[in-house]
Amino acid sequence: MSSPGDKLWGGRFSGRVDPQIERFTCSFPFDRRLALDDLVGSLAHARMLAERGILGPADGRAVLEGLAGLIDDVESGELEVDGVDEDIHSWIERSLSERIGDPAKRLHTARSRNDQVGTALRLFARRQVSGLQAELVALGSVLLERASEHLDTVLPGYTHLQRGQPVSLAHHLLAHFWAIEADGRRLIRCHEAAGTSPLGAGALAGTPHPIDPERSTELLGFSRTFANSMFAVADRDYVVELSFTCSLLLVHLSRWAEEIVLWTSSEFGFAKLSDAIAKGSSIMPQKRNPEPAEILRGKAGRGLGDLVAHLVQLKGLPLTYNSDLQEDKEALFDVVDTANGSLATSRVLASGLLFDPDAMRQALYGSFVTATDLADWLVVRGVPFRSAHEQTGLAVKKAEELESELWELPLEALQECVPLADESVYEVLAPEKSLRAHRSAGGPAPERVREQLERARGQLDELTAWCELQTEPPVLSLHRDGKLLEDLPA
Repeated sequence: MSSPGDKLWGGRFSGRVDPQIERFTCSFPFDRRLALDDLVGSLAHARMLAERGILGPADGRAVLEGLAGLIDDVESGELEVDGVDEDIHSWIERSLSERIGDPAKRLHTARSRNDQVGTALRLFARRQVSGLQAELVALGSVLLERASEHLDTVLPGYTHLQRGQPVSLAHHLLAHFWAIEADGRRLIRCHEAAGTSPLGAGALAGTPHPIDPERSTELLGFSRTFANSMFAVADRDYVVELSFTCSLLLVHLSRWAEEIVLWTSSEFGFAKLSDAIAKGSSIMPQKRNPEPAEILRGKAGRGLGDLVAHLVQLKGLPLTYNSDLQEDKEALFDVVDTANGSLATSRVLASGLLFDPDAMRQALYGSFVTATDLADWLVVRGVPFRSAHEQTGLAVKKAEELESELWELPLEALQECVPLADESVYEVLAPEKSLRAHRSAGGPAPERVREQLERARGQLDELTAWCELQTEPPVLSLHRDGKLLEDLPA
């Protein structure tokens, strides 16, 4: 174990920490994942200190060059983020000290691990949002492609898992698209929520050094600077918001997965699993199981658990920083990883499903899916809806007795239940005719679905454009462009 002098806080202590306490409180095994984000935050802090003259020219140059070298080596894999350090912050200072010596000890001037970790975690969150959005756009693109293939494929829409009214497969797939499109807009809000720089808040009360937090904000690419130093180090709302957005996304994907499981069952038969997305049984040779969809369905519970963990961590937590907040990272890492993997899997599933239009059409029979159209036909002719509903129910009962579909009932039999019925009623009773009649905004009529597809493509283009606008923090760009040391005080 490391000695008190090896830590960032060792001067006040003369004895060693018990090994069990050391292991229990050590966060390095998981927060090492923040290495690049913490290095970028440190690079911005060091550049600001050098610009303000808080770091002298020689020390400033040494620290900036040392941090830039660490970034390059971590990104290339040449330097492994490993060791017996207490946390990622300790690892950075130790690694920097090994490279540049005493100037490394000046890096932590005007900074606490409290605002440091908040900075790194916000950078991490924004980077993850960009990756999630790219995966979401890829899934959305596949859903739109599959929808465009099935504008004329008719199937029953369901309520209470009972056949309700005719819709097109395109309309059904677009419903899933709009769910994830809303997730995409929420992700953009998460990116904005994580865009407040806490760098300069210190432990909780700022610093007496003449720092420039606005410059740190600019170098990191954040959109605003903290207004209250205590709130800056205590705030984890952006973590909760990202956790919630990922969890809701996983719920949406779980609903999609559930339909895959149902539709590929023998009882539904609306789709088949291609070899690329099916798994087999170890004992039943004939089985083609939707295991990827089942696992995808189960991932929602995992994401919801991470969200609850974040909420409980914050509940009743006094200001400002408390080590309970150390627990936010593993849950955040898990929920974003789960969402990323689930989006990629959903895309593969959407591509690999083999839809069966004939089976879908066959399901339109036997459940009187155009009964509502008959009631609406009566309403147009002045019959109160409640009376129309009753007459239509009688017509359904008659069709059941005659083992007939509503659109196959002889006019005389239909008139026994619906006195106003004439030959024109058959214009609304066949499923395809019902579909064409539902022209209201956002409805399943073919022309409305085509409009919806165009609108969806426009929304997907907006999300794609947002992804393309995301850039790395300006301080990192300075390093990439070889300008990190330019315009510093002599």
